[in-house]
Amino acid sequence: MDEQLAPAAKRAARERNAFDMVVDRVWRFFCSTRVAVAEIAWVALLVLIGTLRQSSVPHWIGDNIPGTKGIVIRWLDWDVFHSFIFMISLAVLSVGIFIGGMLNRMPGMWQTIRNPTIRTTRGFLNGVTPAATVAAGTTPDGVIEAITAALKKKRYRVFTEKVGDATHLYADKNSLGQLGTYPFHLAMIIILAGGIVTAQWGFRELQFIVPEGGRLDVGHGTGLSVELVQFVDTYAQTGVPEDYRSDIVILKDGEPVKSGSITVNHPLSYENATVYQSSFGQAVQVRVTDANGNVILEDALPMMYQSLLNPDAPAARIDLLPVNASLVIIGPDSNPFNQPELDTLNVRSGEMWVQVRSNDLPAGTMPPAAIVAQGHAVTLDGVTVEFIREKRFSLMQVAYNPGIPIFIFGGIMLVAGLAAVFYFPLRRIRGIIEPAPDGGATGLIAPLAKRDWSGQQDFEHLMEQLKAEPAFTIEPKIGKDAEANSATPETDVSNDEGTA
Repeated sequence: MDEQLAPAAKRAARERNAFDMVVDRVWRFFCSTRVAVAEIAWVALLVLIGTLRQSSVPHWIGDNIPGTKGIVIRWLDWDVFHSFIFMISLAVLSVGIFIGGMLNRMPGMWQTIRNPTIRTTRGFLNGVTPAATVAAGTTPDGVIEAITAALKKKRYRVFTEKVGDATHLYADKNSLGQLGTYPFHLAMIIILAGGIVTAQWGFRELQFIVPEGGRLDVGHGTGLSVELVQFVDTYAQTGVPEDYRSDIVILKDGEPVKSGSITVNHPLSYENATVYQSSFGQAVQVRVTDANGNVILEDALPMMYQSLLNPDAPAARIDLLPVNASLVIIGPDSNPFNQPELDTLNVRSGEMWVQVRSNDLPAGTMPPAAIVAQGHAVTLDGVTVEFIREKRFSLMQVAYNPGIPIFIFGGIMLVAGLAAVFYFPLRRIRGIIEPAPDGGATGLIAPLAKRDWSGQQDFEHLMEQLKAEPAFTIEPKIGKDAEANSATPETDVSNDEGTA
């Protein structure tokens, strides 16, 4: 029976060893510093590529570096921040921070907090600066009691351990402050998660055009819309716009939720959406009815195109689906002194050139067109177009970032973690006290504060306090031992020095 079970047990052992090996390799991968640097560099490269995509750099590369046109076209077509590879890169970096920066360090750090190594060596203490020698006419136990009392007044934890005749002393303060690195690392993961959420569900509408008095839905399932109540602009004597603003109302499911004015660099935000002022232009308000008098269009149309009949004239176009046609409107020449021979329409101020193009019109047939004055109407191919008034439109940008609450929470945790580390720094003091030949006690005590000026100052204050104790002599460590060990690195046999 045992012989029959042996192959199965060996197979299970092999499978278990293979699983352990895979887990070990994955763990080592995410704990590797080189891998972490590579991950950060890769994400930084993707961010750079995605940011430059919205600048003039790709066009400059395509125009000035031979053979790069195809690459630039692919670059402009690739939405980096919404791509699958970008989200996967952020996810891998987040896992690396969690495993390498948090889980892998937790056992050693917790051991340092709960059970610090007390023993040290004289060689180590001789190599530490600053340090102080202790001499007292009392017993070693009396010296330890005095030092312990002084340290506890400064909120230090004190541990002692007998090693032969000598007593080793270890004291620390703010040991839990080391855990501040965990909110810091967790904040980085949360911020990366916010980046993933933004990449998946965020968007930015660069051409959000709303005519004055009109309303436009943001879309994308947000339920938001923007209404342009009024557009106000001011001009210099040269005719150049000095300033312009849009008075808008943001609506949620048709109900107003926020109103205000936006100007360049002064947007208006509601929850995760932000509306920016970009530019403006001319618009025309029209009412279009069919042959039966039914209104098929009543809106303000932004004139944001240029007419082929006159490149200096603003134009608008819209499909009239109920009558299977399209409406084209061309305004007056905006620069009549620039090649006036191109102005073949001769549209004057307060007028619009209107054309109705039926989709069923035979090829080569000219669609009907006419010039109509403000406040009047014209009927073309059974469609009546009324020119109500001139208006303006506001060109805005709408950015929607659902990761904003995640970024805010991550930022709070980031500041909290940094505050815990920097405002509650770990302070450590080590010492060895042993009997003196004359019956008293002698010893050496030093802080682990090689590059910590405030920690050294805290230690000096402690020594000043001990000088006031009866029968105590405290002097800075000097002499041949200090000089011989001045170049000795600050290392110790203790395990906690490298993990703290």
